Parts: sequence; structure tokens; C-alpha cells
Amino acid sequence: MTRTLLTDGYLVTVDPGRRVIERGWIAIEHDRIVGLGSMDELPEQPGAEVVDLAGMLVLPGFVNGHNHHWASLFKNTGEGLLLEDWLDQVTLPLMAQLSNEDLRVAAYLGAIEQLRTGTTCSLNHVINVNDADSMQAMIEPVLDVGIRQLVTKELRDTPAPAFSDAYAARPHVRDREQELAIAEEVIDRWDGAGGLIHMGLAIETGANWMLHNTTSDEIILAGVELARRRGLKITNHCSAGTPWLSGRAFEHQTGGGDIDYLARLGALADSWVFVHALHLKDRELDHIARSGAAIITNPVSNAYSCDGLPPMRRLLNAGCTVGLGSDGAYVNCSLDMVQQMKFAALLANATHDDPLLMTAERVIEMATIGSARAMGLDHLIGSLEVGKKADIVAFDLRRAHTTVGNRAIAALVFSAHGTDVDTVLVDGKVVLRGGRLTAFTAEQEVLVEATARAHAAIERAGLAERVFVDWRPVR
Repeated sequence: MTRTLLTDGYLVTVDPGRRVIERGWIAIEHDRIVGLGSMDELPEQPGAEVVDLAGMLVLPGFVNGHNHHWASLFKNTGEGLLLEDWLDQVTLPLMAQLSNEDLRVAAYLGAIEQLRTGTTCSLNHVINVNDADSMQAMIEPVLDVGIRQLVTKELRDTPAPAFSDAYAARPHVRDREQELAIAEEVIDRWDGAGGLIHMGLAIETGANWMLHNTTSDEIILAGVELARRRGLKITNHCSAGTPWLSGRAFEHQTGGGDIDYLARLGALADSWVFVHALHLKDRELDHIARSGAAIITNPVSNAYSCDGLPPMRRLLNAGCTVGLGSDGAYVNCSLDMVQQMKFAALLANATHDDPLLMTAERVIEMATIGSARAMGLDHLIGSLEVGKKADIVAFDLRRAHTTVGNRAIAALVFSAHGTDVDTVLVDGKVVLRGGRLTAFTAEQEVLVEATARAHAAIERAGLAERVFVDWRPVR
């Protein structure tokens, strides 16, 4: 059995006791942590491969609770647009251009960027329409690069009669029975693959998606039942978008908000992972907390598209499980979870006038055990504990911009960058060491192909004049 010993790191365990061990060791057998403690009490570890992490801050790998992996091809395409305009004018046209090979290359690119910035697990919130082949194109690169992912299979069904006349209710490519059948086939094939793939569902019930007639009440209820039967999580954009646009239109039509709608439908359950949660009423937060559902906040994405910012005090006071995500790189431009943590803290400071609400400790919790709990994976990942998966990252803080850091945890959040990662382990395997990928050797080829494919898709979508601009006049 493979044995690895990490030595002499500054361990931030995020365990239930929130232990910090200034000079610590972690013993790993195969894919699991089998011991950890202080270097002063290091037992003999015969036959173990030693990885020296002296001078490094070691913590559980970041868990990115919300990302769209195909979006890694389209950074910096949505600048200057509100969410609704961005979806209609940029996202949907680009999504229509994606081939399976585009999806494959985007999955490689997203996985590489995340490993290089300390993320070992992410939730891939799938919004394009997929079949077995396109799901394979998205999942195989994840296994090849060696990162963990909760992959969601979208469920779509055109409502009849149409939910809204704001957009055409175009028939879905499959009927409801076929949609559910292919979801089960994909789950059967990939759940547990390589010890790294965890399957889930994506059902869009947020205002903007409902107004686009992408989801029926029947598919919502069937998806909740499928999730209950198979033990799956359901990711869902919730209370996002511009309040006076899609939010107002949805409330005018239904008499309430996104969560009100699910509550009246009888569809609330602990399966849901609600993403964004910007403009929820108190009663809706109470519905979420009582159901056991979770929330993933994405403050950088929300600021980018002017949606608003998550009401962190209200989310926490309601007793909700809250994690952190980047959103897709097309509405953030970075998957760096260190950046997400810093902005989460600073934006909350600015909006809540409370410097103690979102401390360095709080945002680290959100980016690790919080997102893991929201995704139903906290029994496996999210903290450094005996018995958990060895998904571990080590940051080298001996850099000019992190020296003198004075307080290591604060230095990680407020001074460091994701690219300060030196070592990454996923499922017990060293996949990055000394800042170099060790399990995947085709990085440069991916970067070249990703650039070519992205530019070609932008051209096909008719967006070249919008995107390929050297300098835009300042208003």
C-alpha cells in the first residue's frame, strides 16, 4: 500500500476543534489520512515517501462550490453587461457553438487552473444540454488531470402550457421520460469513477431560467424524487439576477420569490444546493434552513454582473449551511479560491460595516468544510482528519508578497495568491509538487488548443467585435 508522510508544515486542519499545529505531520495510506500531529510526537513511518513542507501552510484542498467548467474558455467576454443581457447576448450564443471537443478542452483547462490555485474539488454546474457523449467529454479530463469533481447532469423539460410568454417555449430535445432515463444512465456510468467523480443533478428553477421556459413543475418534482432515491445533490441558481428585471418579473407572475415557488410546489428538500441567494426574503431563508438545503455564495461573480452581494449576516443567522464558489470564469475571470476568499471578506466588510463578520477564519471555513458540507461530501473532504480523503494543499508563504505575514491564516487570505501553491494531493496522490504538475504532462498543449477553440467559438457566435477590442472608450 502506498504510504506518504508530509512533514514540518503549518497545519490548518479545519477539524471540529479547528486545531492549528505549527509544526505538523500528516501520514497517508493510499487515499486516506491515517494520522497527523505535532513533529515533536512523530512516530516511526517505515517505508513512507517523505514530502518536506517546511515553511508552508497546509490545509484541506479548497472546495469550489459553484463553477461552470466550459466557461473557462470565455474569460472576459461578459464585461459591462447586467446578468440578463449577458445571458441572452453572450452566454447562450456561445453555448450554442460548443462541440464535444470544445467541452473536453474546457474541462482540461478548468481542472488545471483549479489544481494550480489550490482547489482539489469543485461542483460542475452543467447548464448546456448534454447526452452520454458530451458528458464523457467533460468527465474524462477530470480523471486524466486527477482532480475531484461533483458533476451534475442537467434536467430540462419545456412546460406546457408555457410558464412565461417573455421567451419562446421551444420543445426540449427529449421528452421527460427520456430526460430522466439518460440522467440515470450517466449517473450509473460515472458515479464513483476513479474515486474522484461524484454525480449530482442541475435543475434550474431560478427566475431567469423559469422565464426562459426551460423547466417544468413535473421535472422539478421528478428530479427531487430521483435525488432522494439516489442520494444526489441538486444544484440550482437561486435569487440571482437583477432585482428590477428577472426578479421583479418572476415575483409579478408568481407572487413570490424562487424559494417561495419551490415551497408551494412541495419541492424543498435537503438535496438542494442553492447558488447565489442574493435577494431572498426572511421566510425563504427560513424555508431553506428548515429543509436542510445549503447555499453557495459567489461574491466576485455577483459584483462582476452587478447582481448585488450575498446578505451574509442573514444567511448565517438563519442557520444555513454556507459555502463559497467562483462561478464560471466567464462571469468572474478567475477560478482562484484565494481571490474568492479575500473578496468574500472585503465585500462583506463594506456591505455590513462589521469587520468581525467575515474573518479570515470564516472564509477559510466556507472555502473548505462549508462547501464540502453543502455538496454532501464533508464526510470525505473539507478538513484534515484521520479517515478522510487525502485532498491536501500546501502554500509557500516564503514569497516577497507574503513576507512578513505575521499571522499565517491572515496572510493566506489577504496577502497570498492561489498561484503560491507549492504542493497538491488529491485522493492521496501528489499531483502538483514544486509548482509543477506531476500527474499530467500536456498542460501547454491544452493552453494552446483552448485559446484556438475559444477564439473560433467567439467568431462563430458573432461576438468577435464585442470581445476582441484593444481599448474601449470610457463612458
